[in-house]
Amino acid sequence: MTPDEERPGFDAPAPPPAERASASSLLRRLGRWLSGGPESERAGSELVVAGGADGPLVPGWEIAVAGLRRFAGWTGRAARATAGWVGRRRGTGRGRALLAGLVTLLVAIPTGLTIGLVELARDHGDGVPGASDPRVLRLGVMAPLSGDLGNIGIAVRDAVTLAVDDANKTDAIPGWKVELVAKDDLSRPDGGAAAAEAFADDSSLIGVVGPLSSTVARVALPVLDAAGVPVVSPSNSSPDLTAQDASASTRKRPYSRYFRLSGTDALQAKTGADYAVDTLRRSRILVIDGGPSYGESLAERFTRDATAAGAEVVASYQVDGDAAAAAEVQSVADGIQTLNPDLIYTTTGYLFASALRKRMAAAQLSVPLLGTDAMLSARYLDSAGDTAEGDLATDLAVPISRLPAAGAFAAEFLKRWGPVLGGPEQPATPDKVPDSSATPSAGTDGTSSEGPPAASAAVRQPGPDGGGTTGSEPPTLTPQRAEMIPALAAYAYDSARALLRAAAVVLPGRLAVDDGARAAIAAQVGRGSFAGVTGQVSFDAFGDRRDPSSVVYAVLAGRFVPLVIGEP
Repeated sequence: MTPDEERPGFDAPAPPPAERASASSLLRRLGRWLSGGPESERAGSELVVAGGADGPLVPGWEIAVAGLRRFAGWTGRAARATAGWVGRRRGTGRGRALLAGLVTLLVAIPTGLTIGLVELARDHGDGVPGASDPRVLRLGVMAPLSGDLGNIGIAVRDAVTLAVDDANKTDAIPGWKVELVAKDDLSRPDGGAAAAEAFADDSSLIGVVGPLSSTVARVALPVLDAAGVPVVSPSNSSPDLTAQDASASTRKRPYSRYFRLSGTDALQAKTGADYAVDTLRRSRILVIDGGPSYGESLAERFTRDATAAGAEVVASYQVDGDAAAAAEVQSVADGIQTLNPDLIYTTTGYLFASALRKRMAAAQLSVPLLGTDAMLSARYLDSAGDTAEGDLATDLAVPISRLPAAGAFAAEFLKRWGPVLGGPEQPATPDKVPDSSATPSAGTDGTSSEGPPAASAAVRQPGPDGGGTTGSEPPTLTPQRAEMIPALAAYAYDSARALLRAAAVVLPGRLAVDDGARAAIAAQVGRGSFAGVTGQVSFDAFGDRRDPSSVVYAVLAGRFVPLVIGEP
């Protein structure tokens, strides 16, 4: 697959807003008149002709019923009023002519009404059953589709494509066809800003899957929120995006239509601290803070949690986590030798961590490293080599091999797209053999780390409408094949399904994706709950996933192997 920013055909022009608004307003007035006014309002997934600020939702084909009933009443009253008069004159030529005309009128009025309503459906009712062509809605993906993180972003896009194809194949949103449009955010604030502006201008967009990086999210979310676009991120981990650090009495939701499937740095830091102190029984810990690119508060949170659990943090070093400056590496190595800690906690990327590990090996320092998702990289394994054995890392995305419902998704992903190179279970080549297809992937927050392993189990998985994928027998995957899908692909698939399931409730029968529809979709995402491939998917009042998971990995035989998967 090539990291095209957008797939062909996604930029077809939409009807002018004024034209859509005029047609919608006329239909609303007709619907309210025929169906008797405000008491005709409907909600949920019933077919509607119109809705919005100036009128209730009116069931589309009930217009025909209501209209025929109203005209039937009128013609009945007319018939009774004229029956006596016609009867008294039926013996005359004029009376017989009037009687024939009345019968013709009684037949013509409902017939003409029915024909007119059918034509109305043809002209304006693509969201109504019987219309010749479905309306088109669009689902966005914001992810890094190029550069070092391109493989993870493309895997996310491909996973969302599977969800879109499932929805179209099963007609999950009656009267509507789903198209996918992907924007390359470059895993940078400027790329995120450009992608957000483009999505904000798309009148047919129902929502966005992404971004992966919290750094990008801080720039993109204000733009998307102002435009009323629902957003479901597979991986943002910064607590401030949902105001997690605010007190219960003052906490307010920053972005009313934003949701995320992953846990946050608060959970990842506590997972690491608990494992270090309670499981490994470490009591003297040296902390390396990689800076804002790797979680602004991750090192600070770990320090607080480890200290609360009874450990001593003997020193904390602030370094450039994106690089491996020799002076910084040497300074930390000297501190390790002097302070003699029994564990090193680092929030840096693989470059600094692997350089430190090799420097420690040269000095015969065997203290284990406990890193974050930023270190969870095939390049760390390849660069550090055998010296990495026994090192640890935490993550917020459960590997697909440990997701009981992900087998069918993984099999279909591999069938359609093939393996994603550069995962943490694939130690070996990216640093030694230049290969554009084997670039490092992003961790759960878009930093330089690869997604965890893929599925070995095969279980029937639900599609966007709650049904399962097709096939009489769920496929099985060999462990070697199962190791080649980033965990974030599964989280992106469920993110897409959350939006598509909500659209399936809100959109059938509507004429357009307007702000009212987007608001209803966001509300439906918030109150919905479904069995996803990553587990039960539901959100709290602030857009955070209920019961997010965390993972502790260890390097065993040259691979990152999940040891502990926990839920709060």
